[in-house]
Amino acid sequence: MGVSDRGAARRGARGGSALMGVLAIAAGIVIVMNLFKVSASLGQITADLGIGASTGSWLVTVCTVVAVVLVLPAGGLADRFGPKRVGLVGLACAALGSVAGALCTDIGPLLASRALEGVGYGVTGVVSPAIIAEAFPPERRGVPMAVWSCWMDLGMLAVLTVANLVIDPAVASSWKGLWWLCAVLTAAVAAVYALAVREGPRPDPGASGEAGGPRPLLAGALKSPATWVVSLVFFLYNVGVLSLLTLAPLYCQVQLGLGAAEANSCTSLLTIGMISGALATGLVLVRVRTLRGRIMLLAASMVLAAAVLGWAYVYTVDQIIPFMLLGGLALSIMPAVGFTIVPETPASPAFAGTAIGLFMLMGNLAGFGTPLVGALMESAPAVLSAALAAASLAGAALSLLLLRLMGGRPSAPGA
Repeated sequence: MGVSDRGAARRGARGGSALMGVLAIAAGIVIVMNLFKVSASLGQITADLGIGASTGSWLVTVCTVVAVVLVLPAGGLADRFGPKRVGLVGLACAALGSVAGALCTDIGPLLASRALEGVGYGVTGVVSPAIIAEAFPPERRGVPMAVWSCWMDLGMLAVLTVANLVIDPAVASSWKGLWWLCAVLTAAVAAVYALAVREGPRPDPGASGEAGGPRPLLAGALKSPATWVVSLVFFLYNVGVLSLLTLAPLYCQVQLGLGAAEANSCTSLLTIGMISGALATGLVLVRVRTLRGRIMLLAASMVLAAAVLGWAYVYTVDQIIPFMLLGGLALSIMPAVGFTIVPETPASPAFAGTAIGLFMLMGNLAGFGTPLVGALMESAPAVLSAALAAASLAGAALSLLLLRLMGGRPSAPGA
C-alpha cells in the first residue's frame, strides 16, 4: 500500500469514527428529548388526564428509577454483546414507549409506557459513551466525549424548542403531538444507527477467568479501584450540581424574591454556560492528551466546582448573571474530562462498558439527595453551600488518588 493509500485509509477511518460519534450523541439527544418531553407538556397532560402536578411528576421519576436499575447491567451487556446491539434495544424501547404513550388516555398506562422509555434512557446513557470509546483512540476522545457530556442540556433545549411547534396551549390533548414527534425522531435515529454504527471484535478481557472458561465481565470491571474512584468523584460532583440545576429557580424565588418566569430565565443561563464550557473543554482535551494531564485536569475541575458550589446558595440578586454564566462554564469541565478518563480505568478495554455503567450509576444516585439539599437550602443556605464545596474538595483529593492508582499506565498514543 502506497503513502497516498495509507492516508486515504486513515481519513476513511476518521470519517467513520466521526459518524459513529455523531450517531452516539444524536441517540443521547433524542433519548433526553423523550425524558423531558413531560416537562415541556405537563400542563396539558394534567388537564387532559385530570391529574395533579405531583402525580404528573412521576412521569419523569419512573424513567429515572428504571435507568438507575439498568445502567450497570447495561454496561455488562454492552461489554458482552457490543454497544450497538444494546443501544438499538434502548432506542427501540424509547420509540415504542413514546408511541404507546401517545395512545394513552389514562395515567396508569402512560406510566407503564414511561417505564419502557426509561429502559432507553438507562441503556443509552451507557452505550453511547461506550461507542465513542470504541470508535476513537484515547488521544482523540476529548472532543466527542466533551460534546457527549452535555447530552442532557442539548436534549432539553431541543425538546423545549420543538414543543412550541406542536403543542397548542389551548388544546389539552396536544401533548400527544410531542409524543408522536419524539417517536418518529427516535425511530429515524435508530434506523441510521443500525446501518452506520460499526463495531470491531469484542476485546479480550485478558487474564480474567480461567483459560477456556467463562469470563465474568461485570465482576471483572468492578474489581478496578480506579473505576470506583472516578465514579465516586462523579457522585460527589453530581451531589452539588444536580441540586443546583434542580433548585436554582426555587432559590431565586424563595431567597431572592424573583418571579417564576424571571427565575427560569436566569437559570437557563447556567445551561448555556455548561454547554459552552463543555465544548471549550473538548478543545482543551485536544491538547491535554496524556492520562496524567487529564487526571490533573479532573482534580482542577473539582476545585473549580467547589468554588462555584460554595457560592451556590449565597449569591445576591445583582450577582445572578455572572454566577450562572461563570458557574456553568466551571461546572462543565468535570463531566467532559470524566467521560474521557473512565474507559481507561478498567484493567482491560473489554470492561469499558461496565466501567461507564458504574460511572453513570453513581452520578444518578447523587440525585436522590436532592430533597435533603432542598430542605437545607430553605433553612441554612450558607451551611449548604459550605457542605457542597467540601464535598467537591473531597472529589479533588480522590482525583489525586486516581493519579496514584493509574500513574503507572502508559500515556495516550500520540501524546
